[in-house]
Amino acid sequence: MSVEKSVPNVASGNHDNQQDKTADLVRSELEGQFYVNRLRLRFDGALEARYRRYCGLRDRRYIRQLVNILIGLYFLYGIFDWMMLGPLVEPIYKIRYAMGMPGLIAVWFLVHTRKLDLYQDKLVVLGLFWLSVTTLTMVRVVPEEHKGLYLLSELAIIMAGITIGRMRFWPALSSAALFVVSYLLILFPDGTRNTFLLYYLFLSSGAVGLCLLAQYSADRSSRREFLQKLLIHRKNQQLKKLNSRLKDLAEVDPLTGIGNRRSFDQVLDEEWRRARRRGYNLAMLMCDIDYFKSYNDSFGHQQGDLCIKQVAQCMKQMVRRPGDLVARYGGEEFAVILPALDVEEAANIARVICQGVRDLRLPHPMSPVNDHVTISVGVAALVPDERLAAGDLVGFADEALYFAKKSGRNRIQVYRPEMSSNR
Repeated sequence: MSVEKSVPNVASGNHDNQQDKTADLVRSELEGQFYVNRLRLRFDGALEARYRRYCGLRDRRYIRQLVNILIGLYFLYGIFDWMMLGPLVEPIYKIRYAMGMPGLIAVWFLVHTRKLDLYQDKLVVLGLFWLSVTTLTMVRVVPEEHKGLYLLSELAIIMAGITIGRMRFWPALSSAALFVVSYLLILFPDGTRNTFLLYYLFLSSGAVGLCLLAQYSADRSSRREFLQKLLIHRKNQQLKKLNSRLKDLAEVDPLTGIGNRRSFDQVLDEEWRRARRRGYNLAMLMCDIDYFKSYNDSFGHQQGDLCIKQVAQCMKQMVRRPGDLVARYGGEEFAVILPALDVEEAANIARVICQGVRDLRLPHPMSPVNDHVTISVGVAALVPDERLAAGDLVGFADEALYFAKKSGRNRIQVYRPEMSSNR
């Protein structure tokens, strides 16, 4: 029995592993569509510009702080120059403060220019190049016993700049190439006679190569992270649109485009609670198309649906306050919620709605009250308290509608308490 039960589990596990492999393959193929080369270090078209903007905004503060620290350290290193060289420090100070410092200050201003945020990695390359040139120039003038220390600081600058400068791979490669070129141009004459300098070039090239390998991996990881965020953002946007669509399907009447009964119940409950909490009026209109059954019998259900739609849109145009709601209550009956209006104000809106429907001039030859489509409206308003419920307001407006229809239709009727006893 145990063997028989274990077989499906193994099969299920293999199936899950196969699904994971398939998902990874699909994800890999999907990512590959966004790149222009196999190295995956450049996106296609406008996506690359978007990635650079993303990196510029992400790294702006970090790069500025890095440049601030670099300038501070570069200035303080002059103390160690004096401690090591003593009276021989003058040429080093000329290079450090008359040549190197102005260039770094220029880079500082460029890094703090918002218009150049997209080019921060290039500015880092420029700063590293200038540090490399000035430090190698110092190597040429310092005594022989101190050359190794300055060359070591040069290597530390390049390695740190490539690894912590948050550059993309290609700018990092450019920085490494500029380092080698500047080394050859500035120290090459000495390098041909000095085995140590040749060995240093070999050693530093290997160290910088390892840094570039790390930067290559970091650049790919950064691009993959950016792409994942972008895909997640797009998926979230799609979900928002879908949720909005589902909300419309749940709360909007498909025929008329106004609120449905579910939406009416929710808004009535919210407005009832709010009006009760703040102590203001809540008004309601219950509206019914007069002799709609006769209209349907005369023109058919398709034309009847069109009539309902036109009346609903007319009512929606007449009721425009942000907190108001026009909803289809059922069939040819509509309900209007009017927060913060008393009964007279609500009655005025009801008159405007009735006139608006008459102005549509939809033919209704079977109506005893008018040659065109009309509506009857019941009006009710009250201040909610603990003795009443939201359903009471609906009942009062419905009582008023009943008396409007009983009194001849094509009219409005305001609810009065004696109506409930006379019905």
